Amino acid sequence: MIIWLASYPKSGNTWVRAFLSTYIYSQNEEFKFENFEKITLFPQMKHFNDIGVTPNNFLELAKNLVLAQDKINLSNDIVFFKTHNAMCSVANYPFTNKGNTLGAIYIIRDPRDVLVSYARHDDTSLDFSLKALINTKNLGTLIDDKNKKLLSIIGSWSENYNSWKNFNLTKKIIIKYEDLLINPFDNFLKIIEYLNELYGLKVDKDKIKKIIQITKFSNLQDWEKKFGFIETISKKELFFREGKSGSWKSQLDKKITDKIENLFYNEMKELNYL
Repeated sequence: MIIWLASYPKSGNTWVRAFLSTYIYSQNEEFKFENFEKITLFPQMKHFNDIGVTPNNFLELAKNLVLAQDKINLSNDIVFFKTHNAMCSVANYPFTNKGNTLGAIYIIRDPRDVLVSYARHDDTSLDFSLKALINTKNLGTLIDDKNKKLLSIIGSWSENYNSWKNFNLTKKIIIKYEDLLINPFDNFLKIIEYLNELYGLKVDKDKIKKIIQITKFSNLQDWEKKFGFIETISKKELFFREGKSGSWKSQLDKKITDKIENLFYNEMKELNYL
């Protein structure tokens, strides 16, 4: 069964992925790329190739998403997937369903900080990235490990968040990126306790503390500088750039912040960003 690690882009998903892959798969509590790769991106072209399909358009891709997951779940293993896809349907074909999904961890981040990080990650202007952040038809281009491009429905920041919040799962959790920064132990513990409830993953508080230190941003930056990182797009910025909150206060002008706060008022108020 699949456990989704879902988020809007640049919301802390990769950090959580680094922590979880080390906690679950490392034998000696050491961060290794081969463990990190065990929580891969979905969808990738290989997932469709495994069911004998090579989607040539977006509708064909959407039609086969659940079929690809059906094939993955034949193993009866616990499988973690990272995704930025909204929990939505295309022509009545859903991204996923409860039959394929054991649980979901959704990472949410202040959209004002998402905008700053998004622009730097993609080497684009703030105005250009703002259009993506608020675009209800936002399509992201995913590049898998074979450099095959696939489109993904991301939606606007609020649509992405609401789609997963409203996914009718018995058990799911929503984690704020800012809470992870302020109190990493309590929030990573919350994630591990959630996984313990889902499938019996052992809760080891000492191990959680050690892996928080191992996967802190400075260490991930050093790892990226030394080995590179496939998800890095910018030629100017590291993927693991700052690991902070509140950068928007010095980076965004009032016109942009007002637009974001007006458009996403209900969600930002609900999440205590306003």
